[in-house]
Amino acid sequence: MKKIDLLLGISNIILNSDDTDTTLSNIAAYVKDAIGSDVCSIYLKNGGRLVLAATNGLSENAVGSISLGFNEGLTGLTFSENRYTFIRNAKSHERFHYFPGINEEPYQTFIGVPLKSREHEFGVLVFQFRKNKLNTDTMQKLLMAVAAQVSGLVLRHYLFSQDDAEKGLDDSERMEKGVPLSSGIAFGEPVMVLSKLVEKTHDNVSPDEELTEFRNAVDKTTNDLKELINKMESTSQEIASGIFETHLMMLNDVSFKKDIENHIIERKKSASFSVRHVADKYIRRFRSINDAYLKERAQDIEDIATRLLEHLGAVSKEANLLDNSVIFANRLTPGETASLDLERVCGFVTEKDGVTSHTAILAKSRKIPAVTGISNIHNKLEYAQSVIVDGYDGVVIFNPTQETIEKYKAKMSAKHTQPEGRDIACQLVPLQDGSMVHFYANISSVLDSEKAGQFCAEGIGLVRTEIFYLRQDVPFTTDNQIEIYREIMRAFTDKHVVFRLLDIGSDKKTAYEADEDNPALGNRGVRLLLTDYCKMLDDQLKALITLHKTYPKIKILVPFIADVSEFFSVKNRAREIAAELGLELPDFGVMLEIPSVIYQMDQMQGECSFFSIGTNDMFQYFFALDRGNPMVSSLYKLDNPAFLSLLRRILERANSINIPVEICGEMAADPEILVKLIEIGYRDFSVSPYAISELKHHLLNTVINT
Repeated sequence: MKKIDLLLGISNIILNSDDTDTTLSNIAAYVKDAIGSDVCSIYLKNGGRLVLAATNGLSENAVGSISLGFNEGLTGLTFSENRYTFIRNAKSHERFHYFPGINEEPYQTFIGVPLKSREHEFGVLVFQFRKNKLNTDTMQKLLMAVAAQVSGLVLRHYLFSQDDAEKGLDDSERMEKGVPLSSGIAFGEPVMVLSKLVEKTHDNVSPDEELTEFRNAVDKTTNDLKELINKMESTSQEIASGIFETHLMMLNDVSFKKDIENHIIERKKSASFSVRHVADKYIRRFRSINDAYLKERAQDIEDIATRLLEHLGAVSKEANLLDNSVIFANRLTPGETASLDLERVCGFVTEKDGVTSHTAILAKSRKIPAVTGISNIHNKLEYAQSVIVDGYDGVVIFNPTQETIEKYKAKMSAKHTQPEGRDIACQLVPLQDGSMVHFYANISSVLDSEKAGQFCAEGIGLVRTEIFYLRQDVPFTTDNQIEIYREIMRAFTDKHVVFRLLDIGSDKKTAYEADEDNPALGNRGVRLLLTDYCKMLDDQLKALITLHKTYPKIKILVPFIADVSEFFSVKNRAREIAAELGLELPDFGVMLEIPSVIYQMDQMQGECSFFSIGTNDMFQYFFALDRGNPMVSSLYKLDNPAFLSLLRRILERANSINIPVEICGEMAADPEILVKLIEIGYRDFSVSPYAISELKHHLLNTVINT
């Protein structure tokens, strides 16, 4: 048989068969007959072994039950040396491995050909002959061409077969242990946040309708890609058009579409959820292969998924949540949480958030139970109808039984809850030395501002203005900001309100902004404002300076200062804007977050009106500890003696130059750590408005009465 006929025959087998196991078996039979061998077998890598996946000539009972180590037998020799292997008198070879009962005895010649991609090896194609054969160049080239074609099929088998992480899942009760982010217990229904896709995960969809929606989206995406290809070709951009031709081929891959459709039918999921889930599965597999070309294909899948989701109307910032929704996500960005109706959220479960991440801060501030460190979070939701989130112990229970529900209801009732009424929140907190403890509020919404007023905050110590920026669907103009900031000021017209300039950090940048190799140390905070966001800085300064005329207690806080020159650059720009407007300049402060600025505090005397210590970032940069990484969460202990010593030194320096300083961050929201900060000498604290009553209750019953 000619080489071209042999390869065409294999192609026809692949094209006319959907089941990989059957296809491999048919190929083994076809190739055995075509080249005249007595046995053709296919071994595939499975974990740390080579498993017999198909054979024609050996016992069929051996398929799936016979396996070899990567260095075991002649097949292992072929795999480990990654080369075409021809051996005559195979039974006498020192590496020959005999399996009784599978009919190997009569074979003399062994030929092994690796199954591989450019850099990734995943199996061996084996031929055995009763007689000793000659090793010819023609035979070698033919069998290597066959192996290359079979490799394509095997690669697709690895990429499109069921994930190990999905096996063994059902709708029975399962418990997962993670890392607690925010205490409390929540009972609710799971909601998945995927990219900007929010989708309920239980059986509330019509598979027929979703299949129609999916197929329509495929047709529309196909048309989009064809139009792009025609446009590229008409403008002589053949290379670029080739990219979209690849996308078109992948979009119309039978296995890809069938996997999504099966997910819709069998799991009763929406088309958008199924597209995102299946696409993520393939992306993980492409990225796990040690082959640069194949890794790049992951981005092709992402592009296809995005186009499909756009046509399904699933990529949106709007999310209609039901009451008692438990939000599940790989990691939540501030922009994603800002788009959620938090009044309907009763819990958070994430895979990669750290103990001082935005999710943790938000959950603590709203007293919403939260857990992180739950791996393979997408797959674990496949059969989840209801969940319990235990933020005390960092436990998530999927599909809890009635017995478990009653157990956790009892646990929730047994937990002592502190009073939260105005009677506690509005009491003064005098100390034995005659000084007072003052509580200000950190806010991220107008609702937070209203709550701060209800809980008698003495002012607002931090307005996270970037949250309002990330939430906007319209340009964040000066007029737009003035309107938002007026809403915040309603409850605090006669108290100081500190507006932090846009602090677009590594955890807040949108998906459309350029990635950085080390974003936590990159172009963020004031660095971004003085470079890429100059126009935005001007707009924000104009808004705040304009409002200062009506609300004279407005203050401006400059974030992420590493060198005093950055502070003076911002303030000088503010002076210019104030002069243009004919208005007075508000007080300016500096957020102490980077250790280097501690040694420059005296240079700001006379220009800086106050300091605010951002304890979360200061701790991160002081200890070189990624505050968003759950793998090092156990090391994130804000009451570390060295860190408390640093805070003592900052207070001493601030007092020496007569500039007031406050603690800002979740550090002060811990009652025990709060007491230590008071002992050091701090009196001003900016915390979540929802924590004020609990903190005052603790101080009034411990520090005051001892």
